[in-house]
Amino acid sequence: MTHPLNLLLVSRRKDMLDRLEQILVAADFNPSLQLNSNGHVDPLHGVDSLPDVVIVHLSHLWREELEAIAARAPDRRPALIVVGGANEMNVMRLAMQAGARDLIADPLNPADLLQAIQRTQEERRRPAPVTAARISVFMNAKGGCGATMLACNVAHVLAAKSKRRAALLDLDLQFGAAPLYLDLYPKRGIAQALENLSHLDEVALDGYFAKHASGLNVLSHASDEPLAPGTISASAVSQLLEVTLRTHEHVVVDMPRCVDAVTTAVMQRANQIVIVLQQSVTAVRDATRLIQWLRSDVGVAKDQLCVVVNRHEKSSEIGVEDIQKTLACNAPALVPNDFKTVSECINSGTALLDYAGSASITRAVMTLETRLGGSSAQPRSSVIARTFSSLIPGRSR
Repeated sequence: MTHPLNLLLVSRRKDMLDRLEQILVAADFNPSLQLNSNGHVDPLHGVDSLPDVVIVHLSHLWREELEAIAARAPDRRPALIVVGGANEMNVMRLAMQAGARDLIADPLNPADLLQAIQRTQEERRRPAPVTAARISVFMNAKGGCGATMLACNVAHVLAAKSKRRAALLDLDLQFGAAPLYLDLYPKRGIAQALENLSHLDEVALDGYFAKHASGLNVLSHASDEPLAPGTISASAVSQLLEVTLRTHEHVVVDMPRCVDAVTTAVMQRANQIVIVLQQSVTAVRDATRLIQWLRSDVGVAKDQLCVVVNRHEKSSEIGVEDIQKTLACNAPALVPNDFKTVSECINSGTALLDYAGSASITRAVMTLETRLGGSSAQPRSSVIARTFSSLIPGRSR
């Protein structure tokens, strides 16, 4: 059966058009073809009805071709897949400005092309956000308390279980490792996106996200070279966050443990701030200082704070009641100690929900996700309740 997706193939080479068409027809697509040999550099020149996806094979005029697409208004750009130049930084940067969803190396691997189209189809099927997006910021009270692990897994549950349009932003630009928790190895990320800030819109930003199979979009620092503190301004991060919010229902931010202008800007925009600590004197002390700063200097309300006791042990000398009293906070969320499962998940790059869906720690993460605005832990009606409901006149099953 032919796929209903409206595809347009564009190239300046007839042999490449034939090659692309052959691949797509074999996969039951029915693409349209445009051979640009008339002097025009705009791949969409003369196209009256925009396709769902345009696949552009770059020529020696790649710069002019991509600039022509980038110059179009966002609502006049179809989803873009670029073939060629995937390993050249200048091509990648300009392709991102043009809103490319994927860059595929040439010589072409048919599987790469079909996977790129499949990802685009899945994005199109996702319902548009119907409510204002939420921001949940995770921060350790003390280093090593598990904020990144929880941020990654809450974000994954939002996408995989609650079916939300969710994004995970790792703002640790020195030592951030959030993508590794999900077996992702991005080649571009926050630094590249902010280099093109003046051209950054929803379509362009999408090209910088690493895509997880669950539908979660992940944005992080993609280089092994740490960015020096102060390299990225608070205003730039705020703009990046605002663009992200336009196409997502929930944005989870993994925030490094520091007090600076960037942290302040993000915290002031957040709906919830999740402070992660463990049952130790030093962690509780640092959590007290962090919460005091958030309340007095940043202006965060008490109800915006969510304290999480990670690796919770009932037998600990420092009890949950002691923590709640010391921090003057609402009842903390509890995540049980399951070092073995968490270590195996991190080492394999697998989310808790996929690795141990019925484990106590996974259920605790789902409860936290629901507390932050998700729906994974909301109780379902029982079989008996559904049966009686179906017998009541006027109610559908």
